[in-house]
Amino acid sequence: MPSLNFTGLQKLQLTTNNYTYSDLHLDLDNPISRDISTDYDETAVKNSILNLFNTIPGQNLLNPEYGLNLARFLFDPLTETNGRVIGDTILTGLTRYEPRIVIRDIEIEIDEIEQTYYIVLNIEIPILSSTLRIPGTLSKTGFTLS
Repeated sequence: MPSLNFTGLQKLQLTTNNYTYSDLHLDLDNPISRDISTDYDETAVKNSILNLFNTIPGQNLLNPEYGLNLARFLFDPLTETNGRVIGDTILTGLTRYEPRIVIRDIEIEIDEIEQTYYIVLNIEIPILSSTLRIPGTLSKTGFTLS
């Protein structure tokens, strides 16, 4: 009686990773080799936040509501009221689109001379048991992490 032997159906060896979250590193560090690198855990969460801050709703075709549209504040007067609106926008957006974090505090400082909002996010990532302080700036060039 003939028999079949499927060697390709052997039990796979699973490896465990030493990270919880992973994300593509959005900056091409080496454009010549065009290699894509990966960020893990806290850095992956930071990438997600930076992406959310710099995305305008409608840019993401699969999720057209995704994004904070912080660019709309770039040419408005630097006022405490606008600072509070920016803080509320950030709080609402992070609560909606970043379920991995808990926001502890959002600090916003205005520098009228530099025409810049300095924003500091104090967040917790419960599954990683870590807290992060993420400083950034919102200026005429957009939002950048410090």
